[in-house]
Amino acid sequence: MQDKISVIMAVYDARDLLPLAVQSVLAQTHKNLELILVEDGSPNGCGELCDALAKNDPRIRVIHKPNGGAASARNAGLDAATGDYVGFVDSDDLVEPDFYAALLDALRQAGCRMAGCNADRIDEHGGRLPGLQVAVTQPGARPALDLFYDLFTRGSIYPMVCWNKLMAAGLWQGRRFDPSFRYGDDGNIMHRICDGQTIACVDRPLYHYRLRSGSLTTARFEPRHLDDLRLWQMWYRYFLARPDTADLAQWCLADYWKRFYLLYLMARQEGPLPPESRAAFGQYLPQLRGLLRQISADPHVPKFEKFRVRLFAASPELAYRLAAVWGRLAGRKT
Repeated sequence: MQDKISVIMAVYDARDLLPLAVQSVLAQTHKNLELILVEDGSPNGCGELCDALAKNDPRIRVIHKPNGGAASARNAGLDAATGDYVGFVDSDDLVEPDFYAALLDALRQAGCRMAGCNADRIDEHGGRLPGLQVAVTQPGARPALDLFYDLFTRGSIYPMVCWNKLMAAGLWQGRRFDPSFRYGDDGNIMHRICDGQTIACVDRPLYHYRLRSGSLTTARFEPRHLDDLRLWQMWYRYFLARPDTADLAQWCLADYWKRFYLLYLMARQEGPLPPESRAAFGQYLPQLRGLLRQISADPHVPKFEKFRVRLFAASPELAYRLAAVWGRLAGRKT
């Protein structure tokens, strides 16, 4: 008998796109699966739609809960899952018909407990968008934590997302998402899932994630985006505590500073910081100042950036204004 796969789909404000996402899961060539729809207190009729969809296929189970965010919804799905393997699909995304069959075959061939695939982007109407942000440089089996090098050195979010992967249910025993994260809600656990594991990487875009206007990935800067800084700090401490991931910790710290600075630029380019954003950055500045010595000694931080981080830690606004002046001068020279 085929291994059973539990597919968990957190549902909130996706009424128009939910049927397409559900159908792409139910159309899998691997038929032994359950689709757990976790309706997260959506106000626009998603709960009724979930119940209606469940009447059409016995593999669908519906959980209704008060709104608590994607992390708490996924946790509710994990608590209810009965499969040998677990996967996650967002309620506005699409997957290829052989998505889970290919991942299951890959992890079996590699003799490991998790597999992942590349992903591409689609727009609100399903059209393909340029760029392949979720991809690995090296397909095949590899230590799962090594995927974080791809994140820190070239920005691939492959290791930090849960939805492009199939994982043995046992990897989630005693592990759950942290609901306090409003942004990067799956990244806060994936380093622990990957730790000590081998992952089989399938070099095909079997997952299509949708960019909608107003979604977290397309919205203007909001203070919740600074959850990224908390996430990178968590990873840095985690890798630093392990003797075999010291270099990974240094890459993480270098990327943490770059992300901190870019988030400030992103917020500041929209105009003077409003009080809420100023307070949010102010909350993280002491942590950055506490890491100045480590950043200054980090071999992956360029020399000029070591100067910039000290200036920024003293005065973010001064660092921004000097960068703006330098940019205008450089533009005139070219």
